[in-house]
Amino acid sequence: MTMTNAAARDGRLLEIRDTSTPWTLRTYPTRAEWEARARFIREHILACTGLLPLPPKTPLKPRVFGRLEREGYAVEKVFFESLPGFFVCGNLYRPLNGTRRTPAIACPHGHWARGRLEDSEMCSVPGRCINLARQGNVVFSWDMVGHRDSKQIGHRDFGGPREDLWGLGVLGLQLWNSIRVVDFLSGLPGVDAKRIGCTGASGGGSQAFLLCAVDDRIAA
Repeated sequence: MTMTNAAARDGRLLEIRDTSTPWTLRTYPTRAEWEARARFIREHILACTGLLPLPPKTPLKPRVFGRLEREGYAVEKVFFESLPGFFVCGNLYRPLNGTRRTPAIACPHGHWARGRLEDSEMCSVPGRCINLARQGNVVFSWDMVGHRDSKQIGHRDFGGPREDLWGLGVLGLQLWNSIRVVDFLSGLPGVDAKRIGCTGASGGGSQAFLLCAVDDRIAA
């Protein structure tokens, strides 16, 4: 029997997936059951990314500079150390007329040619950040590993068979950077640390749901 004939007789290929299929996510009747499941997911994500246990949080040593003011918002350049000697670079967008305690939003970018500076018909990361800042949020958009100003390690150059045994790779490094982004935002004067959100698209969406799964400081 050829592979083609075998595939043609595989009944699983006849099933059409839609919103009314057995692949619907499981529901949990009690909060306690869901919280137990959430702990399981959180620990497995951290283990798979080489972050269990979490590394020690060393000083960020942040630098914020190069402020430019535009209509309804200001943008600044930022870098800090997520690990000793490893820098996270990005842009901080602020509302010009923010309240005393301002919500903050972490804004990771996806796999676009210009990274956090992508401004095309497909996506505008600066446009999203400007929009959110004008609505009264402090917004931080930072480079994924190997993009724009964060090229100490190539996006696909970190890790290998030895590192894989320990779950060490770009995914874990990026997730750790995202956790440190929350540390950075939480420490900014005027930011309400209880109202921190995260939003992203494409690879930035992956970072958003992974960060939300492992860091309970994300409120939305």
